[in-house]
Amino acid sequence: MGVILVVTSYKYNASSRYLKIFYNTGLGELYHPVPEFIYDNLLRCNDKTAFVRKYLEYNVHFTRISIQ
Repeated sequence: MGVILVVTSYKYNASSRYLKIFYNTGLGELYHPVPEFIYDNLLRCNDKTAFVRKYLEYNVHFTRISIQ
């Protein structure tokens, strides 16, 4: 059985439009370019992990880099 990923923290830089997201496994991801309105929607969302999967991982407009 796989490990369930849960967003533990996130940080957004409005000038560079980089969004860093860290998970309970210690891994992280860097998304770019993320518009500020997407980040605002993340703040309002109750389930941050579901938001990341739905709006960031499946959106081809964002570049994703794994952070270890």
